[in-house]
Amino acid sequence: MKNEVTVKIFNREFRLLTDETKEYTDRLASELNRKMAELIKAKPTLSLQDAAALICLECCDELTKARQSIENIRSQIKDYVDDAGEARTAADEAQKELRTLRERVAQLEKEVKLRKSFAEEGEKLSAKDMISHDINKALENKYPYNYGKKQ
Repeated sequence: MKNEVTVKIFNREFRLLTDETKEYTDRLASELNRKMAELIKAKPTLSLQDAAALICLECCDELTKARQSIENIRSQIKDYVDDAGEARTAADEAQKELRTLRERVAQLEKEVKLRKSFAEEGEKLSAKDMISHDINKALENKYPYNYGKKQ
């Protein structure tokens, strides 16, 4: 909604239509009056028009630099987001690899345990006895109720 605001800049009134509040527009006019008074005090030979033109040039410079700064910040944020995405992907891949390695370690631990048990049994049994023992165990597991019973 447009607000009709009247401001006074160096004793001249200006009626404005703005989206901003009267308070905000008054602060801007006050800042402009302050800058013009400082410039005219420093350079008394300047006309009001020249002072206004120089202040306008200074404001354009500040605006351009602020826009450049905003664009640099946006670019940095984009780079940070891209880097974060790459880091997330790398972390996900590392987690997947870690899970795979943990599974492999568990398999190897089972194999070591199994080999130790065979080694312990092997001290007492011959290879033929070990194989026969393994076959009997497998059959017992597969046919627990029928194995070893005469029918």
